[in-house]
Amino acid sequence: MSVTSRLRHLPRKLRLLVRSLRHLARDRAHLRHNLRELRTAWKDGGLPALKYALVRLGEGPLTPADTWQQHRAAFAASCGPAIREAIAAMQAPPRIAILVPTWNTPEPMLLAMLQSVREQWYPHWELCIADDASSQPHVRRILQDWARRDSRIRLHLGDTNRGVSHATNQALALCTCPFTVLLDHDDLLEPQALFRVAESVLQDDPDLLYSDEVLISADGASVLQYVCRPSFSPEYLRQHPYIVHLVGFRTQLLRELGGLDETLAISQDYDLILRASERARTIVHLPEFLYQWRTHATSAGHDKAGQVMQASIQVLRRHLQRIGLQGSVEPGLSFNFYLPRYTPQPGQRVAIIIPTKNHGALVRQCIDSLHATIGTALACDIILIDHDSSDPESLAYFDTLAPEVTVLRYSGPFNFSAINNWAVRQLPPGRHTHYLFCNNDIEAIEPGWLEHMLALAQQPDVGMVGAQLLYPDRTTIQHAGVCVGAFGIAEHYGKFLRLPPDRVDIAHQGRLVATHEVAAVTAACLLMRSDAFEAIGGYDETLAVGFGDVDLCLRTLEQGWRILYCPHATLLHHESLTRGKAEGYDPHPEDSAAFLARWQAWINVGDPYFHPAYEPRHTCWLLRTPLPCTTQLHRRLWRAGRLGHAATQPAA
Repeated sequence: MSVTSRLRHLPRKLRLLVRSLRHLARDRAHLRHNLRELRTAWKDGGLPALKYALVRLGEGPLTPADTWQQHRAAFAASCGPAIREAIAAMQAPPRIAILVPTWNTPEPMLLAMLQSVREQWYPHWELCIADDASSQPHVRRILQDWARRDSRIRLHLGDTNRGVSHATNQALALCTCPFTVLLDHDDLLEPQALFRVAESVLQDDPDLLYSDEVLISADGASVLQYVCRPSFSPEYLRQHPYIVHLVGFRTQLLRELGGLDETLAISQDYDLILRASERARTIVHLPEFLYQWRTHATSAGHDKAGQVMQASIQVLRRHLQRIGLQGSVEPGLSFNFYLPRYTPQPGQRVAIIIPTKNHGALVRQCIDSLHATIGTALACDIILIDHDSSDPESLAYFDTLAPEVTVLRYSGPFNFSAINNWAVRQLPPGRHTHYLFCNNDIEAIEPGWLEHMLALAQQPDVGMVGAQLLYPDRTTIQHAGVCVGAFGIAEHYGKFLRLPPDRVDIAHQGRLVATHEVAAVTAACLLMRSDAFEAIGGYDETLAVGFGDVDLCLRTLEQGWRILYCPHATLLHHESLTRGKAEGYDPHPEDSAAFLARWQAWINVGDPYFHPAYEPRHTCWLLRTPLPCTTQLHRRLWRAGRLGHAATQPAA
């Protein structure tokens, strides 16, 4: 951005700043809250997040409950009429079954659940309720009364309490619909929920689908959390049961699986979702809040945390056996997080490629840290690409590296993509199963990081694995994956977010502690299968400096490989912490233009791992205010390992 342009925008920015500061000073009732919000913004996202939070102050504080109720009212007003018209236009509307197991449900919660089903805008449903021998007389009375008044409600009234899995399976036995969703006896569906399911059933033919949800307090008065989920992420699911509500299944598949495992008193839903995902050909994510999950301090997940962990570990071990992945499962860094450790496959060898021009001290730090942290059992070769270095001290150091490090001399204009492609071409054909592209300012700080990455990258459908990178202060995140489309083009997740002293932050659905799928990772430390690299033709050398790594990732993704971000591989990136993203400044505009010319349509549809309810000009999963309302929902599809999108089509 030119100086003239900056000066032209300065008065508007100053007016916004003055208005926000004036509101901050006048609103004494919320001063502490507002200051806390500003402090959190600064901690999470640095100067860009602080500026964004200051501008939002002028709108006044909104509680999560206020935001949610405003969104619900706005959605009903702006989208409700069009959705009702779409329902009326459906020529063959699919019938959707809702399975509900009940047991001693408090009367107000039971009535609220039933009312949320009856108030669905989509009328073609069947409510299958199996009561698990409730001792409270109001449960049977209410259920029988509602069933008498609505023929769409089918009941099974058990005589013996046999647990939630058995009750759910009894409800499944009542089902006469081709598609089924699960609803807990004290939770709520949003009015459009079954319409969104029916849309997907008609247009996507899913085996398994899931939505996002809102966690509410037991009394329903408070919103505790918005849960925004990504497109289907198998590795994420193995490390954290991120799919909870709303979840739906093709009824035939659910019956073929035998329903819920009645031998499990805990983690039976996690087990079912894993088993369904193994058999599913099409898995759909509905990126909309369709479910209100009422949380209780005495629920099984809270009350029996140790039993949940043990049961889920056994569930995951059986899952790995069924899909042919050898390894073990350990508890993760926090409750309900898990760490699969895959058995290393024989014959693997990694080429670590480090380009540099001078900077001998940085290179020494990098190479010494690699030697100190990579186990001797892991076969790897370090290749230093000396790009026309002229510094005598650096050249003298490079001359000492043989035979432990191979030094190759490269000459020509700086082109990051061309240098890495050239380096790969110099390697003996077929010698390496993987390439680790590594910046010269990377420092490994913990043993086992490359072993973690390679254990993931050995899976045949994983094309790339990226590491968690920290700034030199060891507490501030520099890279936690790449969001394609952030700030209009691409930016690192978690950038400038400060971690606690133990570096365990389970916020944001555990994205900083659980390995999960992303659309891209940085090539500052990127492990890639050699066959994937060759299949896509390596880096695009027309992108000399900027976004060559993101382009490499997207072309890999398009070919059906998964890309993973692994927080268990943590390294330092000695990039300046003060080098933020200056608004309007682009150090490589030609590369940016070329990247956007190729990928703008993909960006317009949206990164499948970035939720549309998040603010795209923020790096730390900030919820947009107000929440977006849209009649046309861009569903995220996973078909036999390939990602896709589907938007609402005209009703059929």
